[in-house]
Amino acid sequence: MSRRARNPLSVVVTAAGIGTALLVVAYFYVNGVAHRVDPKSEATIAVSPRVPVLSARRAPNTLSTITRIDRLDRALTTVEGRIPSSACLAVNWMDRSMLDVRADTAFVPASSTKLITAAVALKVLGKDFTYITNVHAKMDANGTTGDLFFVGGGDPSLIRAEYPSLEKYATTAGTSLEKLADAIVASGVRQISGSVVGVDTRYDNIRFVADWPTSFYMTEAGPLGALFVDDGMILGQQFKPDNPALAASQELTNLLVARGVIIAAAPRHEPLPDDVPVIASVASAPLTSVLKDMLVNSDNNTAELVLKEIGFAAKKAGSTVAGLQTVQEVLAKWKIKDVVMNDGSGLASSNRISCSAFQKILAQEIDVFPSLLAIAGETGTIRDAFTDSSVKGSLVAKTGTLSGVKALTGYLTIENSEPVIFSLVMNEAGIDNKSAYRPVWYALSDALNRAKSTPSLEQLIP
Repeated sequence: MSRRARNPLSVVVTAAGIGTALLVVAYFYVNGVAHRVDPKSEATIAVSPRVPVLSARRAPNTLSTITRIDRLDRALTTVEGRIPSSACLAVNWMDRSMLDVRADTAFVPASSTKLITAAVALKVLGKDFTYITNVHAKMDANGTTGDLFFVGGGDPSLIRAEYPSLEKYATTAGTSLEKLADAIVASGVRQISGSVVGVDTRYDNIRFVADWPTSFYMTEAGPLGALFVDDGMILGQQFKPDNPALAASQELTNLLVARGVIIAAAPRHEPLPDDVPVIASVASAPLTSVLKDMLVNSDNNTAELVLKEIGFAAKKAGSTVAGLQTVQEVLAKWKIKDVVMNDGSGLASSNRISCSAFQKILAQEIDVFPSLLAIAGETGTIRDAFTDSSVKGSLVAKTGTLSGVKALTGYLTIENSEPVIFSLVMNEAGIDNKSAYRPVWYALSDALNRAKSTPSLEQLIP
């Protein structure tokens, strides 16, 4: 056992004193060291941001879009007051609605209707679709046949070489009747003991649309049929025959006679008998080329025959009724409303289409339609308009004209940018006069021309 200290208090006091002495010694040692060392500078290190806070690099896309949109928006404010009360106007750019004046109200569209016909034709028939016109005959070893059957395939662009020079707006993608005549001769035909027989059973025999005024018959359109040459005319004759198949057969007869083929009898119009082989054919240009002529030149006959072909392809009935039913079914699938159509050309004043419906069609066909429309100041129905305008060569559109109706629907193309889409349909007494509609057209085009591809993203980035 350890022994107890004789005086415990003195022990505690002694230990405390020793500890205190050691702490004092340690303090003076550390303090002396501190005074012998120079402290490091505490200067602040400034770090500049790589991109200035207000630099466009932080939001170049947004700034570019806002600048361009704002410029067009301000320009369009001057146009709205020029639009008649019975009219609609819609402008869209870069997925934005820039202007909406009664866009959901349907008005009489006149020939702008052809845009709907063309869009549905591309869907139902396909852009590479071609019309085929066949000639059938039973020929002996000497090149003699009884009748030669000229079978229409619905081609609205079948023409003789001289015909475009007679047109107000020349056909550019015509199907050559001379080429077909050459093919018949090349097949060995030397003599026809009967007739050239026109066959047009692919479509119905209704020559005009019921909703048209009779003043349009033979002039604005028709007579319609699946065998159709030179818009139903015979070169050298002042008036169209009532039967386009007979007119076509006469034109082919003339070409064959000029090539040395002997033909005994006058042309006829009958169905094709069974088991008569094809001896010659001619194909049209692709559908896109046919539609381009239709839209650029506002060809009413082509539009009506395209509509019948839509009906034939979709419902096996080459009629206006079947074509219109198909159009409505396709538009329903596309969720496009505000469309009432009673023909394919727009001659019917009972048609009603809204600007918003046109906008949807134009947006949907934006990869195809700009190359199929008339060019401002250069081609088709607007070759004489915008000739002194800044949009000459860049605005492409489909026009529409009836008494009291004027329409302009299309795109303003912009280099290095998506186009501006616009639809203008005006219904007002006298609006189809140049003095009434052209100021509106020019005000709109001037405003649209404020849409530019600049400032671009590259221009905004320092």
